[in-house]
Amino acid sequence: MKAVSKLLFLCMIPLLLSACLQNAESKQPTNNLDLSPPVEISFEEAEARTPFEIKQPSVPFQVIQKSARILDTNGKFEAVEITYVNTDGGLNLITMITNSKVDTPPNGKKGLKLSNGSQTWDQGDGHVSAIYWRNEGLTYSLISGKNNNLEPLYDYQTLLEIANTLK
Repeated sequence: MKAVSKLLFLCMIPLLLSACLQNAESKQPTNNLDLSPPVEISFEEAEARTPFEIKQPSVPFQVIQKSARILDTNGKFEAVEITYVNTDGGLNLITMITNSKVDTPPNGKKGLKLSNGSQTWDQGDGHVSAIYWRNEGLTYSLISGKNNNLEPLYDYQTLLEIANTLK
């Protein structure tokens, strides 16, 4: 659970920045996001509550647990996180999708394009591997880690291959 919380925190960084920028751009008073952990819901409930299709990757390990969370963005945009876990191997893969309209420059190293033409950015560090891209009005992040996120699970190229499987 500690590993999932750390990954959730890493996933929240782009959302927090995006929400803050949206507030600044609209010249409204800044509202603090509710940083309490989102409640896990079924994948079907997440699909019903989001106005966009939740595309899922082909996960390259046996998934033992799968959870969905709708993230609180103070109503500025919708954000959903799907977590795939293999507790036996300490493997985590998280897909985050948002419909934020804020067009901020992405962080990380500019990478290769996906098969659909979307530009990716490598956002990994010494603890997790992560890529980010935008496509058809949605922003995607794919994050992986192992051993309680003390080390990256996949390299950039493998994450790129996984991202190309989103359906």
